[in-house]
Amino acid sequence: MKILYHCSLADGGLALYSQHHAAAIAAVEGVQVLWHAPETLRPPEQCQRVAPLELPRRKPARGRMRRAIDFYSDTLSPYRELTSLAEALRPDAVILSCWGEYFAPLWAPQLGRLRKGGVKVAAVVHDPVRSFVRGPKWLHDWSLNEACGVLDVALVHDAGIARHFGLYDRSRILEVPHGPYPVPVGAVSKEQLRQELSIPLNAMVLLSFGHIRDGKNLDEIIAALPSLPSAHLLVAGREQSAGQKPAAHYQELASRLGVAARCHWHTSYIPNEEVWKYFRASDVLLLTYSPDFFSASGVLNVNAQFGLPVLASAGAGPLLDAVKQYQLGVILLKPDANSIAQATPAVLRIKGEWQKFAEENSWRINAERVVRALSEQADGAKS
Repeated sequence: MKILYHCSLADGGLALYSQHHAAAIAAVEGVQVLWHAPETLRPPEQCQRVAPLELPRRKPARGRMRRAIDFYSDTLSPYRELTSLAEALRPDAVILSCWGEYFAPLWAPQLGRLRKGGVKVAAVVHDPVRSFVRGPKWLHDWSLNEACGVLDVALVHDAGIARHFGLYDRSRILEVPHGPYPVPVGAVSKEQLRQELSIPLNAMVLLSFGHIRDGKNLDEIIAALPSLPSAHLLVAGREQSAGQKPAAHYQELASRLGVAARCHWHTSYIPNEEVWKYFRASDVLLLTYSPDFFSASGVLNVNAQFGLPVLASAGAGPLLDAVKQYQLGVILLKPDANSIAQATPAVLRIKGEWQKFAEENSWRINAERVVRALSEQADGAKS
């Protein structure tokens, strides 16, 4: 089976997922994976790079109209490149690692032509709850219908959520695990890392890793620090976008509450080879998402290597399911300052079944399910 694996992102958690996912699929016997991604995103092991995906090189637009035009162009361009490449290479299947509904009435027919030619189309749907509406509601609903309708297989991390929202009725829903993210680790000790990060050796370090955005409840975490006199907050990740509160907002809050000296900010880009430093220097991993977070957590899967106990909140979905099933930490019904302060001492005592979590949610299991589903779709079409 020849699979064209398409990733339209050059960096970040979803790009990392794509690399691990494609590598695992390529390791399945009888499968050839063609890697279609930006040139700067390294091809996974055993995958063959084809023509690199061209990303726009432009200065940030100042005007609202210019930004809208750029967004439109940036959304449609990767699909045009993918369709053209697939028509030339004629793979058995195409996998979209970054799926969304924006402008689907314009790009879905292109993928529809591939399907009519016998190419199966699958997509990794990291967030099957598409509740964010950009533009008119009728256009949002139409786009969702078109984007879902073009899929032969929707790869999700919680099939129950996808079925509950009823968006994928015309495609096969396949639940796959989110595999662990192994990262290279250095030989520096926890004590040495804390000295490097200017954190006291006897502190209880709470780690918030990844993009800084409103849905992580950083304000509530900072508000809990006055009740946790030995706790230090380590924030490692870039600001998400102009539409989210910047790091300066949280830094100002920490100053007002008198805990600024116990908050440590590393908001520049963090290379993959330096990720381990922040986990090894910490005692607790904070995954305190708002109730509208229904996805799997890439940060949780990075932590599979380090085993920090987790303080978690989110909507019902794969994150909370994993924390509960493998006893990885404490689940908060409401991630407010009081709940965080009360739960933090207890979470330190939790060890968690991290090895079992990694074994039962491996990339190998994910890849084998994907290949089996695509093969069945192809066999069904032939019969």
